[in-house]
Amino acid sequence: MKTTLKLLSLSVIAAAFMVSPAMAAGKASAKKATLADDIDSLGGNQELMEMAQNIKSQTRTRIVQDRIVERRNRVEFGVSYGSVFGGDSYVKTQSLGLAADYHITPRWSLGVRYYDYGNKLTDEGQRIFDQAKKNYEAGGRAYAVDIDYPENAALAVVNWYPIYGKTSFLDMGVTQFDIYLLAGGGQMTLSSGTTSLMTAGAGVGAWITKHISARAEMRYQTYKDQPVTGSRSLDTVVGSLGIGFIL
Repeated sequence: MKTTLKLLSLSVIAAAFMVSPAMAAGKASAKKATLADDIDSLGGNQELMEMAQNIKSQTRTRIVQDRIVERRNRVEFGVSYGSVFGGDSYVKTQSLGLAADYHITPRWSLGVRYYDYGNKLTDEGQRIFDQAKKNYEAGGRAYAVDIDYPENAALAVVNWYPIYGKTSFLDMGVTQFDIYLLAGGGQMTLSSGTTSLMTAGAGVGAWITKHISARAEMRYQTYKDQPVTGSRSLDTVVGSLGIGFIL
């Protein structure tokens, strides 16, 4: 009898050990199923989806709108080198410029520009000059090249920056840039005297650091010169590259 009771007790204990892992495994499976259901239900929660999209949109907006270089109530000084295209076909003109711009806001700035011009004859101008020199040395009539070349100019301009962006060059860092429009007027000194000057154009300004800038600019300008044959209007295009320092 005692032997039978002992065997029965051992059977009950063994059955208990076998049932416990099965129950634990069942509970774990139930927890996993509940967690999976919770995760799946997130996609169907419209409020959570709208909240996630709103956060993503706001983050992207801040990345685009936040400027690396703040240009509000700041002054920028610069130097530039450029070439003049068009105008008198007998002379080739290049310019060395100085600039100062007051940035009222990131969108608007006022500036002054000064340009010192260097001139030399084009191939056609040199040909006519050499021919006139030969005629003079041979005792004939010499016809001089009729040129009223520019010496310097001073301008006041207003700049508008409607397009702004950022770019990364070879993953070396992020550079802020603006595409801008400009217009202005001033005075040009020619070999014959002074004349009024009007200009309009566009350019790209890249803000390399918080204090260093680079610009590429293309401007149309018009003025009247005074050659021997009489007054005439000249339309020229000026392309320039420059570098600046922002205070």
